[in-house]
Amino acid sequence: GSQLLNLGFIDEAQLVQALAEQMDSDGVVLSGMEIPPIVAGLIPKRVSMARKVIPFDYDLEDNLIKIACDDPTDADLQNELSFIARGKDIQLFVAAEHALSAALEKHFPAIDDDVTEETEGPETDAVETPASITFDDIDEPDRPDPAVQKTVLLVTDEPEEVEHFRVLLEQDFFGVEVTDSADDAIGMLDNQGFHTVFIRDTVAGDYIDLIDRLRKISPRTGVRYYESAASLLLDCDSQAGEGDLLVRNLNLFTSLLSTRERLDINHSGLVGRYVEKLCSKLGLPAKDRLAVINAGYVHDLARFYHKVDDTNDYRRMIGETVALLESINYPPVVIEMLRSMYKDLKGRFTRRLPIEALGGNILTIVDLFCENMPPSQRISLDKFDTFQMKIRELTGKLFLSEVAEAFIGMVKQEMLKTETDGPAVQVMLFAEDPAKVYSLELRMRHEGYRTISATTIDAFTGLYRRSTPDIIVLMPRGDAVHNIKLIDQLAVAGIKFAATPAFLIMDGAETARLSVFFEKGIEDVLAADGAFDLLLAKMQKIRQRIANDEESAEVPEAPEELLSSTRGLLSDMNLVDLLQAMGPSQKTVKITITDHNEPSRELVMYLLMGQIVNAQLGDISGPEAVYESVSWINGSWSISPIAAGDLPEPNNDQTNESILMEGCRLLDEKTRV
Repeated sequence: GSQLLNLGFIDEAQLVQALAEQMDSDGVVLSGMEIPPIVAGLIPKRVSMARKVIPFDYDLEDNLIKIACDDPTDADLQNELSFIARGKDIQLFVAAEHALSAALEKHFPAIDDDVTEETEGPETDAVETPASITFDDIDEPDRPDPAVQKTVLLVTDEPEEVEHFRVLLEQDFFGVEVTDSADDAIGMLDNQGFHTVFIRDTVAGDYIDLIDRLRKISPRTGVRYYESAASLLLDCDSQAGEGDLLVRNLNLFTSLLSTRERLDINHSGLVGRYVEKLCSKLGLPAKDRLAVINAGYVHDLARFYHKVDDTNDYRRMIGETVALLESINYPPVVIEMLRSMYKDLKGRFTRRLPIEALGGNILTIVDLFCENMPPSQRISLDKFDTFQMKIRELTGKLFLSEVAEAFIGMVKQEMLKTETDGPAVQVMLFAEDPAKVYSLELRMRHEGYRTISATTIDAFTGLYRRSTPDIIVLMPRGDAVHNIKLIDQLAVAGIKFAATPAFLIMDGAETARLSVFFEKGIEDVLAADGAFDLLLAKMQKIRQRIANDEESAEVPEAPEELLSSTRGLLSDMNLVDLLQAMGPSQKTVKITITDHNEPSRELVMYLLMGQIVNAQLGDISGPEAVYESVSWINGSWSISPIAAGDLPEPNNDQTNESILMEGCRLLDEKTRV
C-alpha cells in the first residue's frame, strides 16, 4: 500500500479505505489534519513513539480518545492504551504508514536532552532511555496526577471560609486554588488536575456541569458539594445515605440466600431488620448503627445456616459463630457485640456503656423476640403482652432499661400502625392453608402494606365487598382443575379481577397451565418457590402507580354491595381484626356485635370514615363499651352502611388504635387476676 501511494497510483484516502476494509476497522486520513497539542499529549510521548500511535481527537461528551495506529486489530495494544488512558475510553483507527510517521515527527520531534549513557559528562545530566516501558514510567501529560500533586480547588462565594480552609489544608501540604464561580472552575480544569474539588451550593454558574465534567475528565478527583462549613465537617447526611444502601444490600442478600436454599420460611434477615428499627428508635449515630446492624445480619445468617446440635443452646451457637469470624479476621467490634449477647449485666454500665455491650444488648432482645415470634406466626397482642412481661422482668438483669422500653414501644407502634410512608395500600390475601399466608403477611407489613387475610371464600368475598382492596393475592392449594374452579367461584361471587390487580401463587409445576386466567384479569401467575421477592417487587410498582395517581384521584362512591348488610362470626374475625379492617376502608357504617354466650348483650358501634364515634353496650357507653367486648370469641357481627346525617351523638373521641391497645391491656390484667 505504501509503494502504491509513493508511485502515485492511489492517494492516502484510498489507501486508508482499503486498509480499513481489510482490517474491519475505522480509518483516518492524517495528512493536512491539525492535531491540538493537548490532544496529542493524552498518550505519553514514549508510548506514542514506541508503539507508533497518536491521539488525533478527544470527544469530551463521550469521554473518548480517538487514536491513529498502523494495526487496530492488535489486542495487546488495545489493552495497554486502555490502561494508560486512565478512565477514558479509546477507539483505534488505522492510518497510512507515512502519514502516521510524519504526524509523530511533527508532534514529538527529537530533543537534545534525550541522550544515552555514552554522552554522559560532568556538565550533563544523564537521561536514561528505557529498553522497555513499564507502568511506572507512564504519566498523563498536561494533567498532573492528583494523588501526587495534592492540589485542592475551593469553589465558594464566602470569602471568610477561604482562609480557614487554606490554613487547614496547607498544614497537610495541600495546594489550594480558589474561585467563586462554577463556570470559572470549568475553565481551570483544562490546565490542572485536582485531588478534591469543594463546591458550595450558593456559587454562581452551572455547578452541575462542573461536576459532570470532573467525572469525565478525572474520575479519581473527589467532589464534595456542601451547604456550609459545618455540614462539610459533620457530613451526617452522606453517612446516613451510605448506611441505608448497606442495609438494603444486607436485606437483599439474606432474602436471596433464603430463597436459594428453599427454606420453608423466607426469614429475609428478620433479626437484622428488627435490629435496624431498634437502632433508629434509640437514635444511634450512623457509624454505631451500621456496626450493630452488621452484627445483627451476621447473627441472622448463623441462626439459619450455621446449625448446632442443640438449637436452644444460644451461647454455643454464638461461640461457634465468633470462632468462625475470628478465623477470617472479621472486625473486632462486631465480634465483641456477639460475645456480649445473653450476658448478665450484674449492675454494670452505670457510668459508661461501650458500643460492644450496647450492641450485644440490642442483639439479645431482638434474638429472643424473633425466636419466640417466628415469621410463620402472627404477632397477636396477647402473645406480645406475655413477651413484654418477660422483658420487663429481665430488665436490669439481662436487658438495659433504655433498650427494653425502646423495643417495647417500637413493636407496639408496629403492631397497630395504620399510617405508612407513601400511599396506604390495602392488600387482601386468600389462602386455603393458613400456615402459608402468615409469613407472607408479615413481610408485607414490614414493607408498609396494610393486610387482611381470609381462608374461606365467604369470608374473602365479604371482606372484598366492604374494604375495596388495592391488590389481591391468592394462594390456593390443589391441582390446576381445583384452582380453576376456585377462580371461577370468586369471579361469580363478585371479585372483579379486571378492576383490582390480582396475583396467583401456585406450585411451579402448575403455573404453565394457568395462562387462561390472564384473559380473566389476573395480573400475574407466580411459582410458589421464591415467589415472595418477585411478588413484592411487582407490588412495589403498583404502589408507585397509586402514589402517582393519589393526588388527582377522587374518593369512589360506595359500591352497590354495601347497600345490603354484611354478616360474619367472631370465630372468623374478632372485634380487633374487624376494627383494624374497617379503619383503612374509611366507611361510615353501623356495626352490631352479639355475644352468643349471653344473647342479651349486644354492642352497637357507629363508625364515621372508619373511626368509632359512638359505642353502646347496655348501660355502658364510649370506649368502655368496646373494652368489655374485646374478649368475646363466641358471637356474630353485622355491618350496615349508614348516612353521616343518621349518626347518633358522639360519645368517643379516642382513636381505634388507642381503644384496642387499652382494651387488650385490660383483658391481659383480667386474665392474670
